[in-house]
Amino acid sequence: MIEEVEKLNKNLFITVAATIPAVLIAPTIAGAAASEVTVTGKNKVNEVLKASIENLPANSIVKGYQWYYVEDGNGVTNKPISGATTASFTVPIEAAGKTLYVEAITTTDNRYKSATQTINTLDLSITKPVFPNSSNYIVPGEVVKASADVKDKGGATLKSDQITYSYQWFYKVGDSFTIIDGATSGTYTVPKNALEENMKDIMVKVKAKVGSAMVESDFSEVMTISNEPTNTMINEINTLLKTDHHYNISNLASFKAEVTAIDAKYQALSAPAKANVTNAGVLKQAIADVEVIEKLNEKVNKVDEVESKNLSQYLKDLDETYNKLDLLQRSLDVNDALYTSIKNILKDPTDINDFKEVRRLNQEIIGLLAYENSFVKYVPTNIQSLQTAVETIEKDIAKLSQNYRPTVQNQSILNDAKQDIKKVEQFIKLFDKLSANNTPSKQVTTAKSIRTAYEKLTYKQLQLVPANYVTRLLEAENAEELQIESLNTEIANYVGDADDMYTINPSAQTWQSHVTTVNRIINEYKGLTKTSAAKIIGYDRIVTLQKDLKTADKVIKEMDAYKKLSEVQGVAGNKLNSSYTNTLKSYNKLTSLQQSLVYNADDFLLNSPNITVDNGKEPADKAAAETLKATVAKFADVTNFTFAQFETAVNAATVTYKSLSSPARKYVTNYYLLTAASKDLSGVKSFHKKVQAAREETDATKQAKKIQTIQTAYAKLPANQQHLAKQQYEDLLNNRLVDGTAPDITALNDTISHLIANDQYLVPKEKIMELSAQYNKLSATDKKRITNASILTAAVSDVKKVESFLKQYEKSFMSNPTTVISAFGKLSSKQMSLVSADIRQAIIDKEQGLQQSNEKALQLIEAINSLLKNGEYIDDLEQTVKDIRVKYDSLSASEKSVVKNISKLTQAESDLKKVADVHALYPATEGDEAARKAWRNAYAKLSKKLEILYHKMYPSEL
Repeated sequence: MIEEVEKLNKNLFITVAATIPAVLIAPTIAGAAASEVTVTGKNKVNEVLKASIENLPANSIVKGYQWYYVEDGNGVTNKPISGATTASFTVPIEAAGKTLYVEAITTTDNRYKSATQTINTLDLSITKPVFPNSSNYIVPGEVVKASADVKDKGGATLKSDQITYSYQWFYKVGDSFTIIDGATSGTYTVPKNALEENMKDIMVKVKAKVGSAMVESDFSEVMTISNEPTNTMINEINTLLKTDHHYNISNLASFKAEVTAIDAKYQALSAPAKANVTNAGVLKQAIADVEVIEKLNEKVNKVDEVESKNLSQYLKDLDETYNKLDLLQRSLDVNDALYTSIKNILKDPTDINDFKEVRRLNQEIIGLLAYENSFVKYVPTNIQSLQTAVETIEKDIAKLSQNYRPTVQNQSILNDAKQDIKKVEQFIKLFDKLSANNTPSKQVTTAKSIRTAYEKLTYKQLQLVPANYVTRLLEAENAEELQIESLNTEIANYVGDADDMYTINPSAQTWQSHVTTVNRIINEYKGLTKTSAAKIIGYDRIVTLQKDLKTADKVIKEMDAYKKLSEVQGVAGNKLNSSYTNTLKSYNKLTSLQQSLVYNADDFLLNSPNITVDNGKEPADKAAAETLKATVAKFADVTNFTFAQFETAVNAATVTYKSLSSPARKYVTNYYLLTAASKDLSGVKSFHKKVQAAREETDATKQAKKIQTIQTAYAKLPANQQHLAKQQYEDLLNNRLVDGTAPDITALNDTISHLIANDQYLVPKEKIMELSAQYNKLSATDKKRITNASILTAAVSDVKKVESFLKQYEKSFMSNPTTVISAFGKLSSKQMSLVSADIRQAIIDKEQGLQQSNEKALQLIEAINSLLKNGEYIDDLEQTVKDIRVKYDSLSASEKSVVKNISKLTQAESDLKKVADVHALYPATEGDEAARKAWRNAYAKLSKKLEILYHKMYPSEL
């Protein structure tokens, strides 16, 4: 209502202003022959004015010029402008708003003046200050620079050296801002202890001065002082490490890319931000370590290019370089590929090329898989690229000699990949049955069969499904949901959140389209299923809008009828007044929402009839009537009153009116406003009684029901009564009793909706069962309000399947891991996410151990390679070596020839003997210093690898 009054006042002002005639003032002409010197150029600061003497008397010779400021309006007192003695004159800043002219002086000392020119005053504008090259965050110690753009609204071109800037910086204290003492320059250095001093938000205001003109900017956007940039950087750097001695890496290329990306972000930080990155050394170390590993890899790959005479030293350098790597650096050697390659090269240099190719193929196969968050997926992101990679690897395997083809490890990964490609292709084929032209119900039915197939895909297969097919599936499943979403959007666009007006701004041209759209929305709603209809938000408000459109339309037509009547010549004043009064009554009966739809209300209110009273002899109390009329006129806008003020004013006006004589009452031509005000007062009092009754209710449930009734009643009150009753109404709503036992349906529904993302649960299974327990405690009515109940039901089902799997895992994983791995592979992606990361990782590790050829020789190759882990011998090495030796000795000669890494077994046997020989020197009795010294000397000669082995075999001796 306030906005409508302001709009009414604005229109009245425009109407009055339009009736005031404009006054044009011609410039003063100085000098008798002013017309003989003319001036060209724009009357703006920094523009060039030029005197023209084309109209001077013939044979005149001008020897000089002088420009003047006019000191008084008559042009009598003038001031020469210093230095302005040429035909051209560049208007200085100080000339803004001043009047000037030029005088041409001839050799005969005749002086000819131009007409006066008034230079435009400067009307400055300034933009809101901005902070170039700054993000929304700044860190303590950082320097922030503010800038603002100043222009003249009149179009004058300003130079930077003509503008003087002044600044004031502010910081937030509580909910307010206060100045920062001494912070008055264009840059501000954030104190290093800003956060300790609770300085978290700052902003700046800029003033600019050009000559005598000044302008002040709005406040800048708020800049937040935070360690967020450095904290984020610290967290990102922390992700590079799995432990203090192991990088978080799946393959070197992706790790390098991650390190490079983090380093780029780090270099982009300001110096103060960099200084706060406490673990920057980790990033620096990671960059250096990646370079070391890459160079070593490069040397390994170039081993076949080394000349024979240099090969021995080259291989020795490789071995020594690797042995110098610490544990953290060795973690970049994924799956010990580099270490294994170096050892293979060292042990059998005659087979370098074959081993290099086998190593490359092993890495290519392992490189098909990525391990992220204890899940396995293919590195190629689509079936086409995976198909190409598999075919390429298989062709390269075929190129190997017969002896080395079996040594290519994990060829089962290739077979699995081909099966996965086939499964995904079959899944994609199902989409041939899906068409966007189908009805929503048909799309949903087809989507169910596709969803069934989708849920059967493994996690690896799911990652190969193109995103557009998942999108199509979701769109089909949500065919009705899209309609619901569309209706909710349309309803929100019409009714908004305001209680006193709708979001639309109808006009005579758009009225019917709004009516048609609202009717269509309601018809579509009636066509929805009961379940879908329950998801429509604000339907009651759109129904109210439909009714309000009909109600408002009647008043609109009444106002149009009055307008036409007012335009007819000779209409009786009482008839016109009666039409206006009745129409105004109809308008005042409308609610605020209904009034917001009456698009011609402003024109109507501005076109009230001019009523004259011809009563013959004036009554003695006419003046009192005129005063009362002015008082009653204020009732046209009740927004200027509180309820108490309104009640007092209406009662007083009523008493005054009754005290007037009958002739005097006729001069109160707006008596209808007093009548309407009295009705409004009565209506609000009645409404207040209902509010008071609800306020006195002590039972929260009963009060809630009464408040619902009051809310309905308030919505039906006319706009004036809504304003007058608003204070007590809102006070009731804001202080209603709270039922602490009532379930929060909205929160539960929202929590359920966020259980899943990207086919994985975001919460543990315990949380799902907790939500299920909350749902089961709801009443039947409240359960119907849980629109996401199906998500929870499916989640509970998944929990039960996962719990069944976990029982199998606990019982059989150690004794029969293959069965457990198979059962795990049958879990859906969502179900897998409910299995703990530790268990998933254990299964993956076991599966990786089983993903190899069934041939005995290949098994032995893997067993021998497993004797070392990260450059250290495994636990129980002695028994493992004995078992491997028995199996190797049982192989045939041809099978033995495949085992190219047998030297690792013999080396382990040799190392075990060396450790045993040192152990044999351990003194049998205490106090035998000679024996202990001999043992210490032998122990000191062990390599680091053998020292660690000694620790494992004989821990009690150290």
